[in-house]
Amino acid sequence: MIERQPEISVVVPCFNEEANVAALAERLFDATDEAGLTTEIVFVDDGSTDGTWAAIERCHEESGDRVAGVKHKRNSGIPAAWQSGVDAAKGRYTCFLDADLQHPPEEVVTLYRSLLRSRADMVQGTRSSIERLRDSRMLFSRVLNLLLNIAFRTWATDSKSGFVLAPHRVLEDVLSYRGRYRYFQTFISVAAKSKGYEVLEVETLFQSRYAGTSFLSGKAWWVSLGALADFPRALIEFGRKRAPYSASIAPKSYPLPRARHPYRGRRRLRFEAYFATTPLHKWKITRRTRDLYLELKQTEQWSRGALEELQLTKLQRLLQHAYSHVPYYRDAFDEADVHPEEITSIDDLRRLPLLEKDQVRKKLYFHLFADTHRKRDMLRITTSGSTGEPFTTYGDRYQLEMRFATTLRSLEWTGWRFGDRQARLWHQTLGMSKSQVIRERTDAWFMRRLFVPAFEFTPETIEQYVDRIRRFKPVLVDGYAESLNFLATYVRDGGNPGFSPRAMVSSAQMLPDNVRDLIEEAFQTRVFDKYGSREFSGIAYTCELSRDHHVMDESYVVELLTDGRPTEPGEVGEILVTDLNNFSVPLIRYRIGDLAVAVDESEACACGRHFSRVGRIEGRTQAIVHCADGTWLPGALFLHFFKEHEYAIRHFQVHQETPGEITLKVVKNRQFSEAAMREILEELGRYTGSKTRIDVEFVEEIPLVRTGKRSPVVSTVDEDFQEVSSRKVRSLV
Repeated sequence: MIERQPEISVVVPCFNEEANVAALAERLFDATDEAGLTTEIVFVDDGSTDGTWAAIERCHEESGDRVAGVKHKRNSGIPAAWQSGVDAAKGRYTCFLDADLQHPPEEVVTLYRSLLRSRADMVQGTRSSIERLRDSRMLFSRVLNLLLNIAFRTWATDSKSGFVLAPHRVLEDVLSYRGRYRYFQTFISVAAKSKGYEVLEVETLFQSRYAGTSFLSGKAWWVSLGALADFPRALIEFGRKRAPYSASIAPKSYPLPRARHPYRGRRRLRFEAYFATTPLHKWKITRRTRDLYLELKQTEQWSRGALEELQLTKLQRLLQHAYSHVPYYRDAFDEADVHPEEITSIDDLRRLPLLEKDQVRKKLYFHLFADTHRKRDMLRITTSGSTGEPFTTYGDRYQLEMRFATTLRSLEWTGWRFGDRQARLWHQTLGMSKSQVIRERTDAWFMRRLFVPAFEFTPETIEQYVDRIRRFKPVLVDGYAESLNFLATYVRDGGNPGFSPRAMVSSAQMLPDNVRDLIEEAFQTRVFDKYGSREFSGIAYTCELSRDHHVMDESYVVELLTDGRPTEPGEVGEILVTDLNNFSVPLIRYRIGDLAVAVDESEACACGRHFSRVGRIEGRTQAIVHCADGTWLPGALFLHFFKEHEYAIRHFQVHQETPGEITLKVVKNRQFSEAAMREILEELGRYTGSKTRIDVEFVEEIPLVRTGKRSPVVSTVDEDFQEVSSRKVRSLV
C-alpha cells in the first residue's frame, strides 16, 4: 500500500499488450524502488481484444494500490488513454510510457532526475540511434520530426516522442487542447512549448519490440499522412509560442463563447481604431488587450464558484512556473517544504511564505527574475516608496495588458463609456521619457482625456483648473483623493464648479466620508473608489451600489491577515497580493504595506457581481500611530476624526518617530481658536491615551509631493504590523 502521495505516476496506454504488462511493472518498480521513489502505474486498457485487462488485474493483485487500471470499452487512441491516465493519476509528477518496452522503464528515473536538475517544465526522452532498428518507421519518424521543426520552428531532436515526464498539472494543461486531431501525440512537444513550457530533451534508449504488435505495423505511411493532415489545425492552435500563460483569461473548463461587442456605431469605430493603433500610443501593450477586455466583460457575470476556479487555475499555473523558473521561489518553497502540486485550493496559499518589499529590493536581480523572461516584454516600474526609499520591480506585457483591460471595464461601472470625455487629476508625464511623453499625449487624444497636474493644485490655482475642467465638460473625473479634496474645499469656500460629471473616481489615498458626501452633493455625482498601486495598478474598485471594494479576481488573489491568521469581518488586516498575471517577476503573497477592513462575503453584492471584496482601506502599515499604552491607531482614524473639526483645522499631518510621541502639524482654518484647539486635543487624547505625548506645530501649508499625494500619517517607527496587531486597536465606531 502507498501511504503517501506517489512521487511519480506512470501512465501506460495498452492495446493488446498482455505479454508486456507484468514485465513493465516489475522493471519499473525495481528501478524506482532502488532510486527511493514512490511510484504508481496507471495502466489504461484501450479496448484490447486479448488478455491485457486480465494481466492488469493480476498485476494489481500482486502490487496492490501501486497499480491502477482504467478500461476503455473501445479503442480510442493514445491521447484519450493519456487523458484517462492523467485523470486517475495521484502522483506529484506524471510520466507517459508506452507499454511495448521499447522505451526502457528504467529510464523513467533518468527523466525524473534530469527534470529536477533543470529549470524545465517537462522532460522528453529522445529516441537514441543506439540499438534502434533502422527501418522505414525510423525514416518516417525522422521526416515527420523535420517537418515539425520547420513548421513550428522548434528544432527539436525528437519532437514527437511521447516518452515525457512533467509535474502532473503541466501534463493536464498540455492535454487541454481545443482542436480535433487524428494523432495529437505527434504534437505533444509543440503543444507544451506553445503554452510557454520549457521542454528539456534527454537522450534515451529505444529498443526493438519483443512481444505484441505495434499499431503502426503495416500502416506507417497511413499514420504519417494522417499526422500531416493535422498540421493546419495544429499550426492555428500551437503555431505561436506564447508566454507562460494562455492568451485567454479563462480556464479550459469554462470556454468562453465569442464575445458580444459592447459598442455600436461611432463608438465602436473609435474603440477599434484605438486598439488598431496601439503601437502609436502604448508601450508594451498590444491589440490583444482588446480581446482580454471583451473576455473580462463576460467573466464579470460569472458565479463565485466559476471565478474561484479561474483563480485557482491561474494560481496553480503561476506557482508551477515560479517553482521551476524563479530561483527565489524554488528556494523559498523548498525551505517551507511546500511543492506547487500540493496547492489544491486558494486557502492552501497560506502555506507559502510572505514576500517582503526588502526581499524584492535585495533579490530582484536576478533571483526574482524568471529564467524565461523576455526583456523586450518587460517594463520597469518604480515608486518613491511610502517611506521615501525607492522601490523597483518589473511588469511584463501580459500583466500590463490585463491591467489596462481591467481598468477599462472598471471605468464602465461608473457609467462612463469608451469615447466619453474624461478629466484626470494626475501627474501626466512625471518620470517618463520623451518618447513615453509623446505616446501618453497621443493616448490622451485618442481617449478624449484632459490631464490636470495634481501636484500643482493650490488655493491660488484652483479656480484656473476648475475653469479648464468646466470648459472641457467631462463625463468622468478621476484622480488622487487629495485633488478631489481640493475640489471639495473649493466648493465649501463658496466656489461654483459649474460642471456635473456622471461620476468621479478617487484613488491613491483615503477619501474621508465627509469629503465624499460633500463632492457628491456639490457636483450632483457619485464618487467611486479605486484601490491600487504602482506594482499592480487597479486591484479593487467600488461599484455603483456599495462602498466595498470588488477585487479583480481574474488578476489577483487578495488576502487580509491579522496576527498571521485570516482577518475576521469587521477587523483591520494587512493586505497581501498575489499577481496572477506577471510571470517575469512573480509577486506571490506580497506585503504591499496597506491595511483594510474585512467584510462579510457570505452574500453577494447588491450589484450582482460575485467578486471577492474588502472593505474600507485604512492606509499604510507604516502609517500606524503607536500609542504609549501599546495600542495602535490606523491612519484612517485621523482622517475620520479631523473631518469633524474642519471649522478650525484646514489641513493636518501626524508625524511619529518614537512610539508614544507624535507631532501634529496643523494648518489653521478661519474659525480656529486656542479654546477650540484645546478641546480637539482633549478629544483626540481619548483615542491616543492620556500618556501619549502630542506636540502641535502650526504651519502655513502641508505641501503635496510631486505625485499629488499627501499622507495623513508619516511614521519612521519600524515595527511589523503582524507583531503589533494583537494589541487592541481603537476606532471611532
